[in-house]
Amino acid sequence: MLRNFFGIPILCLALAIELGIAVYLVGGESAIVSRITEFATPPVLLGIHLIASLIAAVCISVLLTKLVPGRRMGLIFMLFLLSVFIPFFGAAGAWLSMTFGAIMAHHRHHVNEFWQFTNNADLPFAAPIDRPHPKLDSRGFIEQLAFDGDTETLYNKVVASRHIRDSQSGPILKSAVGHSNERIRLVAYQMLDKKVNRLNKEIQRLEKEAHNSAGQAKANLHLQIANNYWELLTLEGDEPVAREQLLKSAADHTTRSIVIQANNVNAHFLHGQISLQQGDLKTATHAFEEAGRLGMSRDKVVPYLAEAAFIARDFQKVRSVLKNLNPAFKSYPPLSHVSEFWA
Repeated sequence: MLRNFFGIPILCLALAIELGIAVYLVGGESAIVSRITEFATPPVLLGIHLIASLIAAVCISVLLTKLVPGRRMGLIFMLFLLSVFIPFFGAAGAWLSMTFGAIMAHHRHHVNEFWQFTNNADLPFAAPIDRPHPKLDSRGFIEQLAFDGDTETLYNKVVASRHIRDSQSGPILKSAVGHSNERIRLVAYQMLDKKVNRLNKEIQRLEKEAHNSAGQAKANLHLQIANNYWELLTLEGDEPVAREQLLKSAADHTTRSIVIQANNVNAHFLHGQISLQQGDLKTATHAFEEAGRLGMSRDKVVPYLAEAAFIARDFQKVRSVLKNLNPAFKSYPPLSHVSEFWA
């Protein structure tokens, strides 16, 4: 309020001085011009022009404080130059145009409110009368496939499993392939075939890229190929020959990735998982320990180290390894029961 009260009159005074100088320079005939002519010299007029321009620039900057936030010295300097090189019209035009533009910009500016706090709705203490109470089916999907007789619901669930990751949907689809309903069997087989073909095509594409790459990019490509083989293992791992070949191919690519980039923690971890499935316990243990040394969470590595020690029948090591688990991590099953047994 005070800015407007003092700034606008002072600005108008500076503009009036600028207008008088402009009229004098043009050579208009009036009483004011004749009176100015008595004492006006070029240096005096220039000094008055500079002072009036500076006052006008400061006043405009003060009036635009809320409309145009930011550093003021740059704005004042720009307004001063406009006022100096375009007498009267520079200051007046800058004031009017910037005020109008800032006001219009503020009106058009809309902020998307991504978070909105609302009160929780009051829930009834009892279900409405005559509303059916559905029974929650707590069985797993594979168990439902084995014992549920609602084939239409099962079919829809099998189709919806295409949105699940291959490593998780693989066991479901393989179980659905053996279902008694022909429609469920066919759609499960078709989805499995599509997933396998997609992964094989992706592996071929990545192998071509890896052949033409070098350095860290090549190491990452080999790790992606190994991950795809690991995904294929969940879909085609039932056949012993296919399982052995897939594990061999995955291990080969993780080894190539480690040779190129020895500090690739994910490559070491995946190599440990593959070696554990191959029965190479020494290599698996070394890979998991290396992954932990390179920075992987100890809670993620310890269960695999314990599994390798258990398969090797080194029960003392199982007990010592499980002691390194975070107490909070031990409270969740199934590790809660395992750690309790070996404590």
